[in-house]
Amino acid sequence: MTGDGRLDAQLRALRPSDEEFVEQAFRLVLRRPPDEEARERALAKLAEGTLSRATLLHELVTADEFGRVRELDDAAAAGRAARRRGERSRRLQAPPGTDERVIEIPWVLSRLREGRVLEVGYAYAEPAYLAALVAELPGGLVGVDLAEAEAPGIETVRADVRDLPFADAAFDQVLLVSTIEHVGADNTVYGLAAEANTEGRLEALRELRRVLRPGGSLLVTVPLGEPGDHGWFRQDDVRGWTRLFARAGFFVEEQEAYELLDEGWRAAPTFRADGVRYGERGPGASAVLCSELSPRRLRRLASPDGWRRTARRRLAPTYRRVRPHRA
Repeated sequence: MTGDGRLDAQLRALRPSDEEFVEQAFRLVLRRPPDEEARERALAKLAEGTLSRATLLHELVTADEFGRVRELDDAAAAGRAARRRGERSRRLQAPPGTDERVIEIPWVLSRLREGRVLEVGYAYAEPAYLAALVAELPGGLVGVDLAEAEAPGIETVRADVRDLPFADAAFDQVLLVSTIEHVGADNTVYGLAAEANTEGRLEALRELRRVLRPGGSLLVTVPLGEPGDHGWFRQDDVRGWTRLFARAGFFVEEQEAYELLDEGWRAAPTFRADGVRYGERGPGASAVLCSELSPRRLRRLASPDGWRRTARRRLAPTYRRVRPHRA
């Protein structure tokens, strides 16, 4: 009756020490080491026999924290799969109660290019997103941030995005996932300096244009809604963000607005910013703008087929990711 391998699997589950099992379980399920209180509780109950290893796993996978791990993993998996199929994810959907990362991550990953890629603001980026970048770009990923963080597989550089230590045209692509809105703002929440530089975002975009090769692209996602200065970030409407991109010398190749509604995240091609405020509909932004920018603004506009190619890109076939609702 045990020839199907179940006994072997049971023995393997019992083989690590309790200490090793608790450590491995937390890292596998919640993608982090256990905090000291959780470790002591689990070890004490395992020693008493009032908690089994199976029940510990059950507790972890039914915790609220695992729900977000699952959402981010799903988002990264969808983006990577779309990239492998040569698709550019559009009209994405995600359940209510989630933050904008579940839209931003697959949108960006599906448009990831080969070559040398610069990820700006990596130190506070989601690990699931960074892991996907490392997997897709082995050896080709550079991370820059004023903060420092351990990031295996990423060449990290500590620098201000407004003054980068890179040569002109050094990168094939630049990634800015919910980062540009913080430049020149009060970043004490991240352990950095407080500023009130209203031109910081523009300065950063112009510097990124310098280090981007002429045929490269900038993928940027930003909080969308009623324009306003929130101290630690700046929110704007579609017109405001697009005007900023143009002032920095970029051409908008592709752009999608998403809004968090009662039914979840949905594409919002006719988005209206009135009354859309950060944090009022979910744990983060109430809407998000995803854009692909080209540094060839004047050249693209002046080319004979520039408008036709841009229209074809913006009206390309749609790929929709329908997310299952939680039970």
